[in-house]
Amino acid sequence: MWRALRHVTNTKHGQHLAEKTIDCLDWTEGEINIHQLFTGYTNGRRDWLAWPQILKLKDWPPSNLFEEQLPRHCAEFISSLPFKEYTDPHKGSLNLAVKLPNGSLKPDLGPKTYIAYGFPQELGRGDSVTKLHCDMSDAVNVLTHIAEVKLDSDQLTVIEKLKQKHLEQEKRELLGDDQDGETNVDMLNIIHLLQ
Repeated sequence: MWRALRHVTNTKHGQHLAEKTIDCLDWTEGEINIHQLFTGYTNGRRDWLAWPQILKLKDWPPSNLFEEQLPRHCAEFISSLPFKEYTDPHKGSLNLAVKLPNGSLKPDLGPKTYIAYGFPQELGRGDSVTKLHCDMSDAVNVLTHIAEVKLDSDQLTVIEKLKQKHLEQEKRELLGDDQDGETNVDMLNIIHLLQ
């Protein structure tokens, strides 16, 4: 995809466009240069504490631009859909949204890409790249590519230390300033069971 987008630049500054991202650790929004995003996808990115960054693009590219900016990818996505009579967004014979009259409000039929960084090990926080949600219409997800980022032993050591710090913080947050000894003991038992 990066190769297909290399030519798309900001007309005012001649730079590659910045895209909105969501940091899955704290659910904050930010921006990243599209080239840096794809480099991070293949090589990995770390925050200032050496914690793996787990980013996802927010609604990228917009559906109205997908076919225009990435025509080959759009055609490949549509051709890879199962049960085309239901899922083809242009001519699925059993796709009710295709049958709606022109001028009516139709649901966004995509396609859309979902580009996110993940991490194969359980980190304890920031692991999930999608919150539980309900779509307005049915959706078909097609996994088209994954890339494995290799971490060296120093990075793994830093991650383990940060996981321990996060666990201690979570214990403090669960116990809070509550002086009720019985509740605190119950919470400690729950934490030990979860480990």
